[in-house]
Amino acid sequence: MRNKIFRLAVITMLMAADICGCQEAPESSIHGDILHAKDSAEDEVAAIVDGPGSETEHGMQEINSVIGTKDHAIRIQAQMPDVPQNVKTIVLGENEALTKDVLTEFLGSETGNIKDLSEEAQKETEQSEAENQQGEERAVFSIFGNAPVYKMSDGQKTAGFSYGTGAYYQDELLYEKCASVYKTADETVLEEADSETIYMEAEKILLAKISVIGMTEIDIYKITQYQHESVTFYEIEFTPSYGGMGVVHEFGSVASGEIFPLGTAWICEESIASLSLDACLGKAETQEKCGTVLSWGQIEKILETYLNSGKINGSNQTVLTEAAFLYYPVFKEDENKLELVPVWHIYTPMSAWMEKKEFAEAVAENNATWSICINAVSGEIVRSE
Repeated sequence: MRNKIFRLAVITMLMAADICGCQEAPESSIHGDILHAKDSAEDEVAAIVDGPGSETEHGMQEINSVIGTKDHAIRIQAQMPDVPQNVKTIVLGENEALTKDVLTEFLGSETGNIKDLSEEAQKETEQSEAENQQGEERAVFSIFGNAPVYKMSDGQKTAGFSYGTGAYYQDELLYEKCASVYKTADETVLEEADSETIYMEAEKILLAKISVIGMTEIDIYKITQYQHESVTFYEIEFTPSYGGMGVVHEFGSVASGEIFPLGTAWICEESIASLSLDACLGKAETQEKCGTVLSWGQIEKILETYLNSGKINGSNQTVLTEAAFLYYPVFKEDENKLELVPVWHIYTPMSAWMEKKEFAEAVAENNATWSICINAVSGEIVRSE
């Protein structure tokens, strides 16, 4: 989108400020011959985790919390998310079911004049990776899966599988129609509460297409409408979903060792114009049911503990507007596995920063935490920004 470059620059600036911010060194204690950091916050969090869960959120629809005191506080004003009954930790691996036969079905050719372009696509991928390795400013990134690249086309539609974990699809005519107005069209983000029918219809259209490749559940988190003269299309942003839980989507795979499954689609009146499923198709190899997950009341106490210990920073000038119960993907590169860990994610969306410049300024000025993922079982910080 037009504002993406600016948003990325703002995020980069704030992340740099967060990384460079200083904190007091913790006390240390010696156990045997090894020096360990003595962290009383860990003991406090463990006591909260082992203690009784709070009953306050039963029937609670909105969160309106101030954690901490005076200027050193975290303010949260958000909708209370649904928490599934059966929460699991899931380990994903490469999906061997993504064969050429399945790709042909996914392509959905109406002409039957299908060409197998897999060999050329594999060579292009290998050449691109080799050139990247030789470049002075090479991109450093991780890849989930090792399977070959497959590509099919009938001249009108093109589809492919990548590494046994990703896929893409494009209807050339519909894509060109949408692309022709992309830069000039009026852009409107549709809120789910006001556009429930569009969200439901988009999910129905997408699932009809991707169920062919084994993806039967998605979590749509954003729909943007583009409209110019007689052309209207929708950009759908989503993640895979497992048992009613989507995946954290605010960060994206921007560094080596990170894999964030993300899906994007363009849908117009006629059909799907394009579809990208980045690392969305991993196969669930193991699923382990979690014990009792942390209640919101426990999360508030844990946030206060981390705030008091300096592990996270607050600011009375900022408000975190989203609370979600999602999976955080932890990439085990040596094993080529993606572990999905349940987390409470409390944050202000990056997309809202353009409309809230004072928020961005307050975050930078106070080195305030604007996004935090807390393991929903152990209470540990999985990621904070």
